[in-house]
Amino acid sequence: MSAPAAPPATLAFLGTADSKGVPRFWCACPVCQEARQGGVNRRTRTSLLLRGVGESGREEAVLLDASQDLHGQLAPLGPLVPDAALLSHAHNDHILGLADLLDYLTYAKGALPLYAPEPVIPDLERRFHYAFRRQAPVQPVPAQGVPAAGFRVRTFEVPHGANGVSHAFRLDRPGWAGVVMTDALDVPDNVAQMWLTGLDLLVLGTSFTDESAQPRTGRSVYDVQEALAVPWARAARRVVLTHLSHGVDIRSLSLPAHWQAARDGLTIPL
Repeated sequence: MSAPAAPPATLAFLGTADSKGVPRFWCACPVCQEARQGGVNRRTRTSLLLRGVGESGREEAVLLDASQDLHGQLAPLGPLVPDAALLSHAHNDHILGLADLLDYLTYAKGALPLYAPEPVIPDLERRFHYAFRRQAPVQPVPAQGVPAAGFRVRTFEVPHGANGVSHAFRLDRPGWAGVVMTDALDVPDNVAQMWLTGLDLLVLGTSFTDESAQPRTGRSVYDVQEALAVPWARAARRVVLTHLSHGVDIRSLSLPAHWQAARDGLTIPL
């Protein structure tokens, strides 16, 4: 009798909002009002869950970023303890869920490898100093990457516009490559050539539909119209837009056939 087939690898979008969430608590725009009624534009902050069969032969679940909404994102799925978590940069909407993961380590006495790009770790230590008093709970992402759910996950630095720099995740397995890049603007050609070519999947942050009227010096993330024009995005076999503010109404967003807007709870096969 043949062994059962391994479950397909998946990427779940636990949260798909920008830093302020949708609805904005102060806003009465049509998108926020629709979101308040439980519509498709209801979005929590950015966290993703990569699932697949790891090197050990068992199924693994690996977090990519951990927003302040992480408890509400994970609790309905469980009990579920991630096998590892990787953080992209030290902005609140990507790291405040680290407090929940650190509580698991402290109070449940569990094991959970935590990783971040080396330049990000001092910011994490300042933010969560209580957890670093004895030993650092977060390790630098090694140059060769982290084996995770059947993929090799590496991080690379990208410009974050007015917000400095961020990092993106590169996911590789034999014959397949993907990038999760939620917070970036004006990625240089040399970075795109090294990391953003030959992609089977691109997850790209586009906080607004069109920000062309805004001063570029104050911006930090691509908008949808820019994403549609970027050569490396057009070349990807599949594109999923995320990190969406109340400036993106996915009910009326027009995209090419192999593009889509993410929503909380969306799970795609890899």
